[in-house]
Amino acid sequence: MAEKISLKSQVEGSKFVYVGFNPADEVDSTTSIHDPLIIGNSSDAVNWNIIQQYDDELYLRDPDIVKINGYYWIIGTLKLFRTLDFVSFDTYPLEDVLNEASAGNYKYIWAPEFCQDKSDNSWHIVYSANDGNRGIYFADFDPMSGAVTNCFQKADVDCGSSIDPDITFYNDIYYMWLSSARLFTSDSLMGHYSEVATNIIEDSAAKWYEAPEMMIAGDYAYLYQDKIDNHVSGVNDSGYMVYRVARVNNLTNWSEEEKVSCDVNMRHGSFLYNDNVYVQFPTYDVPVDDFLKMVKVKSIGSSQVAPLSCILWDTFQLQWAQNSTYQLQFTAYDDGSVSFDLLSAESSIYFDGQEYIVKQCEPDYSSDVNVVQITATHVYSEIQYVRQYSTKSGTLTYTPQQVLEFYLGTQNTENRLGFSYSVFGDFPKQQITDLGNNSGKDMLSQILSTWTNAIIYPDNRVIRVYTPDAFYKSFGRRIGYLYNTKEIKMTIDSTSLGNRVKCYGKQQENNDDNSTVKYYFDPFFVQDESSISTWGLHPMDDINDERFTSADSMKTYAQSQLITEPLISIETTYLDNEKPIAGESRHLEIKTSGFETDVSVIGFTWYPFSKGQNTVLEFDNLPASILNTQSLINNKIRTVQLLAQQALNKASTSTTAYLSNDDPQNNSTIRTGDIWVKPLTTSTTSTATEGS
Repeated sequence: MAEKISLKSQVEGSKFVYVGFNPADEVDSTTSIHDPLIIGNSSDAVNWNIIQQYDDELYLRDPDIVKINGYYWIIGTLKLFRTLDFVSFDTYPLEDVLNEASAGNYKYIWAPEFCQDKSDNSWHIVYSANDGNRGIYFADFDPMSGAVTNCFQKADVDCGSSIDPDITFYNDIYYMWLSSARLFTSDSLMGHYSEVATNIIEDSAAKWYEAPEMMIAGDYAYLYQDKIDNHVSGVNDSGYMVYRVARVNNLTNWSEEEKVSCDVNMRHGSFLYNDNVYVQFPTYDVPVDDFLKMVKVKSIGSSQVAPLSCILWDTFQLQWAQNSTYQLQFTAYDDGSVSFDLLSAESSIYFDGQEYIVKQCEPDYSSDVNVVQITATHVYSEIQYVRQYSTKSGTLTYTPQQVLEFYLGTQNTENRLGFSYSVFGDFPKQQITDLGNNSGKDMLSQILSTWTNAIIYPDNRVIRVYTPDAFYKSFGRRIGYLYNTKEIKMTIDSTSLGNRVKCYGKQQENNDDNSTVKYYFDPFFVQDESSISTWGLHPMDDINDERFTSADSMKTYAQSQLITEPLISIETTYLDNEKPIAGESRHLEIKTSGFETDVSVIGFTWYPFSKGQNTVLEFDNLPASILNTQSLINNKIRTVQLLAQQALNKASTSTTAYLSNDDPQNNSTIRTGDIWVKPLTTSTTSTATEGS
């Protein structure tokens, strides 16, 4: 008889391990739910087998597991266990420190998970709770004693109504997932966390999504969620687990949602990955035969969606430029398919989770081949057909949220195209005069002109407005000349220089008979002396702004409009064609020139189906002063010193004497700024004659 493998050996010998609970008792709302702990394993993170289910004595919801100093700790909603072998368990009094009685006004304490502060390797527990407003909180955890202390330290994150925090530390960044697949990042465990946009779109048929859990496995990341659909009558939160996959170097771009496979209905749990166990691991590379699944088309007025089989794949490109371009371009040929016939003006193209509308369709009949050149703009450009006929008269103060709500909220019946909005980051209130009586496109222009640092990056028909801090995010990657890019172009442009401007504020009403114009404050100039000294005087057009009755406010605004240095734009050709991340910050290095700085992606051209065409990245405009960084100055000083030392070495070994301008008697020490010259000598072989 074969020896039975211990449960611990099965856990530690599995590539993937799931620790969760069995919701089989969820029959109706009157059933007493005791959800027993279960353990599963898998070789591919998708197809799971349950290897252990415990009895009702060991039950909990939303478990999380971590291995510390040889022990496995398992925590769930108000329960905490420790085990060495998954047979015997020690119980710790988590309920006594996190229950409602000891928490004061805190209620609904859900889904605690372990997390580690990498700055000092201390352990903590993160969880969600409610004190009238939902929040994310930390408690300190001592894995030696099992003590949970210093509860309800509030995380610096705007969770809104989201719950179920999951924190993963990867590549020096903390990734926090919350329900509805909201992703936040931070440089420190307790925050500040800033929200990051992803391509995840939730199924509208679901009631909601909760319990996100991210597992890093080699070059890939898995994101598991509970999809709540109320499929069990009378059980409000009945649902099932779905997953998505992404590459670890691009955690904002995820595959489409799929359901996990298991005999038990897997729900909110946690996962372990064992890198030492070898199995056949999926690559998730897109094979050629699967191109048809990637791009689809639907003609206007039709519900039929067909895969595009007629694309010349090397021509397919996605172009994006911050606050301007967002479009697809490709060439298709007549292969006799239905999809080719569906390609026409105003057709919808679906790619990478986004919709694009065909705006240019150029048929070309040549050499018995019928081709068509397609340009399709992102569906968010359709906002130009949203109208707001009402006007908010007068000069009033607004936030971007208030502007968006006025145009896209339920009170505007002219928003028939299903547009909505989200705002990320904190914007100050600004004055706008006579808002409305125009289009949604005018609304976006108003936002960009009023909040000059705003970035609009849509998700289909959701208009997303970001502050730079919320949009630009680093994933620890770099751009290095001759490392992962073969070409870096820099353009230094002084066309837009403007370092002096005259300011006019609001005019006062004039009841006098004369026509003298009176202002709340006298017109004045604002200028940047340092810029004028460096680049010369570059006057700008006068600013006439009726919003301002305060000279100080006018001055602050005018200073923000000055462009005091030439701008540098940078474009690189990447040695790969992986999908770029809009707004990704990278460290740029040109080691041959000693140039390095941090830049952010503000534009790209991507050829997703052509490995022979590299991604082109465009980075944000930088001030020209970046070229005069101290590192560059130091490099130039070292270069001068090296050249001088070489000259001295040559002088020391030659018959020609060289003198220093600083100390003619000292010919052995090189100092920055020295000028070494060959002295004049008088010939002894000829004599100058008088009058010659």
